[in-house]
Amino acid sequence: MRRDINWTTKRDDGSRYDVRVTWFSGSYKFQFKERGAVRWDYDRKPSREDLEVFLDAIDRRYYRKQATLKEFEEAQRLMAEAPPADAGEESF
Repeated sequence: MRRDINWTTKRDDGSRYDVRVTWFSGSYKFQFKERGAVRWDYDRKPSREDLEVFLDAIDRRYYRKQATLKEFEEAQRLMAEAPPADAGEESF
């Protein structure tokens, strides 16, 4: 993957956080930053919603030949291992 994938997510309560995903050494690294925070959080696990947004982004990049098959398959694997949507857990 040549560039990072970035997006902003808005929660139901109106708060927002930024997500940045990088491909490094054969795996994805998710980074989160709450609005107003100074530093990125490298330890938080992505929620299912975050993984859905990410899979959509990497899918579009793969079909435009901006991501490799290995990157696309790794994104699909992460989504398959994600907890079900009805688990009700948020990772913030």
